Amino acid sequence: MSTSIERSLQLLLVGDDAQLPPSTREYLAAQGYQINASREYQNGLALAETAAFDAMIIPAPTHRSDSEDELFEKLLRTVEVQGKAAIVLGKTTDRDSGRGHSLIDYADPTVSKEEIRGRLSVLLKYHDVLEGFERDLDNMQRLFKQLNTQFTHVDQEMRLAGRLQNAFLPRGITSFNGVRFATIYRPASFVSGDIYDICRVDEDHIAFYIADAVGHGMAASLLTMFIKNAVVSKKVYEKQYEIFDPNETLQLLNQKLCDQELPNSQFVTACYCLLNTKTLNLRFARAGHPYPMLVTSDGSISELKSPGGLLGLFEGEDFPSESVQLKPGQKIIIYSDGVELAFEKKEEREDELTYYREVLDDISYLPAEQMAREFSRQLDNEAGSLTPQDDVTLLILEVND
Repeated sequence: MSTSIERSLQLLLVGDDAQLPPSTREYLAAQGYQINASREYQNGLALAETAAFDAMIIPAPTHRSDSEDELFEKLLRTVEVQGKAAIVLGKTTDRDSGRGHSLIDYADPTVSKEEIRGRLSVLLKYHDVLEGFERDLDNMQRLFKQLNTQFTHVDQEMRLAGRLQNAFLPRGITSFNGVRFATIYRPASFVSGDIYDICRVDEDHIAFYIADAVGHGMAASLLTMFIKNAVVSKKVYEKQYEIFDPNETLQLLNQKLCDQELPNSQFVTACYCLLNTKTLNLRFARAGHPYPMLVTSDGSISELKSPGGLLGLFEGEDFPSESVQLKPGQKIIIYSDGVELAFEKKEEREDELTYYREVLDDISYLPAEQMAREFSRQLDNEAGSLTPQDDVTLLILEVND
C-alpha cells in the first residue's frame, strides 16, 4: 500500500526500540504513521488512557515480574476496552489466548518490520469495519429509542381510543317494562369493530342491535362510531313521531354507509330488533349477520331466519323484517361472528364453529345475567382467550316470568 492512499494513522509504540525490529519506527513513519512512543509500560498506559491512537505495538515483557505483568495486562485491557488494534511482540500464553475476539495480534519477536506493517494494515481494516458496526449499532439504538417512544405514544392513543369507544356503549339499561338485558363485549385489541346499543324508543318500545364492521382494528372502530350515530329508530315531527320498522332502519343505515363511498373491502353486518314491551311482539331484520336465536322457557334454542345482504356495498338493498311473539321466560340472543371463532377446535369435532352452540345449549336455562357470566367464564378457559381472533359481542334479552 502506498503512502498516498494510506490515511494518517496514530500509532503508539511502547517499549525500547531495541525490542523492535531494526528501524521499525523510521520505516513506519515513512509510511505515513503518526508515532507516539514510550519506553516504559507505566507511561505507555497513561498515553493509552489519554491520547488518541489507532493502533499500538508493544513487546511482551521477557521476564514478567508482578508489577510488569500487571501493567502489561492493564495496557491490553485498555486496548480491548477502546476497541483498538495492537500487535504484541511475544509468544501467546494460555491467558492471552482468551483474547480471540479482540484486535490484538501476537507476532514472534523476530518478525520483520515489513510484516509488522502488513499486520497493522490488516488489523486497521478490521478496526474500520468494527467502527462501522459500532456506528450502525449506535444508530440502531437511537432508532430503537425513537421507535419505542412512538410505540408508547401509539399504545397510549389506542388505550384512549378504547376508553372513548367504550363510553359510547349503553349505560344503565339492564331492565325495562318487564324485560332485562345482559351483554358481553370483548374487543380483540384495544378497540373493537363491534358496536351494540339498547335504546328506549317510547313508553312501549325498546330497540337493540349489534353491528359488526369488517376487521377489528382502528379503521373498523372508527366505522362503528359512524354506525352509532347513523342508526335511527324513529322520526320525530313537531307533535308526533313515527317508529321505523327494522327494515327501514337498516335501509337508512345502508344508504348512509353507501353515501360515504367506502372501499369495497369495508362493509358492515348487523342485526336490529324492535320489541313492543306490551304485546311482546319482536320484529327483527338482519344484514349479513348471524341469525338471532330464540331460547324457549325450557332452554331449547332455535334460529330466527330472515334474509338480508351486507351493509354499505349496494344502494337500494332490502332487509325484510320478520316477527316472533315472545312469551314470559323466553330469551333472544344476538351476537357477532367473533363468538363462533372464540372456541378452539376440539379433536373430536370437525368444526369449531358449532361448539359455541353446544356451550349455549348447556347454559340456556340460566337467567340472562348468569348465562352471560357463565359464557364469559367458558371463553376465559379457551386456549386462545388472551389472543382472540376477532371481537366478541353477545347480547341477551330475557322476558321476565
